[in-house]
Amino acid sequence: MTVSETEAPPPAEMPAPAARVRRTNWFAAFWRWHFYGSLIVIPVLFALSVTGMIYMFRDDVDSLTHPGVLKVSVVEGAQRAALSAQEAAVRAEFPDRSILSVQDGIGDRATLFVAAQEDGSTTNVYVNPYTSEVTGALSQDQLVSTWAERIHGDLLIGDGGVGDRIVELGASWGIVLTITGFIIFFLGRKARSGAQAKGRRGARVRGWHAIVGLPVGLGVLLLVVSGLPWTGFWGAKASELAAHGNISLWGEDPGAESTIRQQIENSDGQSAPAGWASGNAPQGTSTGAGTPISIDRAVATAQAQGAPGPYLIMYPEGEKGVFSVMSSQWYNVGNPAESDVTQETTVHVDQYSGEKVGQYSYADYSAMAKVVSHGIALHEGRRLGVANEILSTLFCLAVIFMCVTGPMMWWTRRGTASGLAAPRAKLPIWGNWLLLAAMAVLGVFLPLFGLSLLVILALDQLLIRRVPALRSFFGTV
Repeated sequence: MTVSETEAPPPAEMPAPAARVRRTNWFAAFWRWHFYGSLIVIPVLFALSVTGMIYMFRDDVDSLTHPGVLKVSVVEGAQRAALSAQEAAVRAEFPDRSILSVQDGIGDRATLFVAAQEDGSTTNVYVNPYTSEVTGALSQDQLVSTWAERIHGDLLIGDGGVGDRIVELGASWGIVLTITGFIIFFLGRKARSGAQAKGRRGARVRGWHAIVGLPVGLGVLLLVVSGLPWTGFWGAKASELAAHGNISLWGEDPGAESTIRQQIENSDGQSAPAGWASGNAPQGTSTGAGTPISIDRAVATAQAQGAPGPYLIMYPEGEKGVFSVMSSQWYNVGNPAESDVTQETTVHVDQYSGEKVGQYSYADYSAMAKVVSHGIALHEGRRLGVANEILSTLFCLAVIFMCVTGPMMWWTRRGTASGLAAPRAKLPIWGNWLLLAAMAVLGVFLPLFGLSLLVILALDQLLIRRVPALRSFFGTV
């Protein structure tokens, strides 16, 4: 019998190993964005914090640098002289200059008259309100607060709005820095605790940076959002879109144009922009003729309308101009509206008859203007009085702390590493619809952030990832 050999069945094919799914290291990913965002934010926030504190205490700072000029000695029981008497002293001292405005005050504050010079510039003339004697005359550039406000607004790069755009860009990325900071605060709490328990170098600073950063982040969100209406790009576009939508950010008539903003900014004795709503308010017109009334008469008319003093008063511009008597939060003259914006009001007075020809108050603001006015008062440390000043000062100091400890942590972590020693991770924007949607919404709400993000992503994809030296320097994965 022939035995036939049967072929053994072929071995079953082994299943191919499953592709290994690489999990996203979310902590490292958000840390990387936090790190690179800080390169934009730290210089801007540091400058804003320092100058913000200076501007918040501008009265004290300017008085210290010009003793005996902005503040005077007050004899017990002394009464402030009428503004007309103080005005006469200014005209006697500077007979060739016209007076543009006057800021009255309380206590030991000198009265501030702003006078025009032949070359178009202005001079701040300070008068002792009890003796009607001129204590001194200064230009805005001689005030520390002026330089603080200019740095705060445009970093002294005013040409073409470049400085304003840099500040707005830094503020916009400040929101991103805050959000990513919150995320890595919670994702990294175990690692921080472990590092501190082991006594690792820099762990204590890292821990304090995280703890202080939590409340500071909330403050940054509040201040950035409340400051956006002042920016040259976001603020202007928001007002423009509101007008096109037949609404207004500041009043009931979206088509109305301010006739007082430029007058305020040219003659209020400081470099800060005019108040959010008051600067856009409609302005009346003088219809009479003859001899103009006195400044005292204009003040009496405003008082009769219930406007609380002391006031900022704009003198009439031309034959049709009016006295604009303002109870405003913006000029720090001891007016109740400084901390209670609901008391803001401007009364326009006919320069010949002394009659009221217009009034614009908080009640006339749009809902958005009311919100912004309260936000700005908080932003400038005035809404809650002394408590707001204390909190704002602590916040500014905390921001400075964050701006200093951030680079300290980087330097400690960097050691002998080359390049920027950035956290190595990749934030999967394109593979996560929720993250992509969040970035898109933020980019639309903050156009300068959105534009900068597109530029960064383009550079990353088209340049950095294609050049080995750049990949290594930026820690790209």
